Amino acid sequence: MASTTRPVLSHSRRTDLGRPFRWLWASTAASNAGDGITRTLLPLLVVAHHPDPAAVAGLTTVNMLPWLLFALPAGVLADRFDRRRIVLGSNVVRGAALLGAALVLATDRALPLLYGLAFLLGIAETLADTAAPAMLPRLVEERHLERANGRLSAAQIVLNEMVGPPVAGLLAGLTAAAALATGGTLYALAALLLLGLAPLARTGPEPAPPEPAPPGARDGVLRDIRQGLRFVLGHRTLRLTLAASALYGLVFSATFSMLVLLSERTLRLSQTGYGLLLAAGSVGAVTGSWLAPRAADRLPTVRLGRWSLAGSGAAYVTLGLARHPALAALALAANGVLMMGWNIPVMSLRQRLTPEDLQGRVMSVSRLCSWGGMPVGATLGGLLAAALTVPAVFVVCGSVLALGALLLLAPLHDEPPAPPHEKG
Repeated sequence: MASTTRPVLSHSRRTDLGRPFRWLWASTAASNAGDGITRTLLPLLVVAHHPDPAAVAGLTTVNMLPWLLFALPAGVLADRFDRRRIVLGSNVVRGAALLGAALVLATDRALPLLYGLAFLLGIAETLADTAAPAMLPRLVEERHLERANGRLSAAQIVLNEMVGPPVAGLLAGLTAAAALATGGTLYALAALLLLGLAPLARTGPEPAPPEPAPPGARDGVLRDIRQGLRFVLGHRTLRLTLAASALYGLVFSATFSMLVLLSERTLRLSQTGYGLLLAAGSVGAVTGSWLAPRAADRLPTVRLGRWSLAGSGAAYVTLGLARHPALAALALAANGVLMMGWNIPVMSLRQRLTPEDLQGRVMSVSRLCSWGGMPVGATLGGLLAAALTVPAVFVVCGSVLALGALLLLAPLHDEPPAPPHEKG
């Protein structure tokens, strides 16, 4: 497959991805550990004090709303400024917010306070998760993108979804303040680790040729956003894979916002059981993060992504029909494998197809498509659960995802497998 990206670092025929990547991986691991604690704790706090499906769905809506509001401007920032500093500053903000919340929420669990914290964390996440993936093509060789994305995904899954939820459940059983303070400390550590990246790799965008100064800052931002959108909309592979990502984002948020209620009401699990249920799904995702780069060596990217996404829909249907925790855990594990079969190859494909000076904006459009619709999906999940039942949310959404994936990606020709790389 031809690539439009510029050649990157030329030194790696080694299995090691290099010191710059290791610093990025370590920082990502720390921040994802913080994510795992806070994302499990906040829904538990809402359920404990405001046990209503609309209130639970509202938390997810508020937390994901910044992706809808700020994703595109975040991409412009990632292409204009040092991406490392953007991620570092975002982690500092998240750390400070959680350490402050540990004091405030110790005495007041009002829903507006929980929503305000979720919204602030969402803004910082929008900036960090747009800038961080845009660094990757500058840190590793193009042919190693699947492996690098796989290792970052594995860290995210293990710490965000496997370690974080049970730890959050255990800490919440003691005190919510301890869980919030732990999350804040982990974000501060993530910011500290990024300081090691600066001397080892230049992570900012390539210098752009001089352009006439725009009439105003706002006009310049809009011009850059339009440039990124034109590039994405003009490329059929990017356009259709991003449409499929948008559908997946709607389905994921609709189901995930109801998962805590499925756990408590249908499966009759405790708070710790809910955390372990999430961890069971993460075992599958870790396996998928190992399998996906190897599958991408042997299968065309579009075919691999199409059937992985359709299979994920079938797993959601199975989860909605499950009435025993063991079957639910198996469905979540299968969904984890299939989710990585979509995410890792398709993200690597987008990185290859995107010029360096557009990496941030294309990533922002990607995040907008996959996560910007999540507030809508969470709201729809709450409304569907109120109109039907909580398990029906999973059955309906899974069916829509499976059918939609096959239809949306049908016009794309199969891309060749990724360039072979050393296993390690």
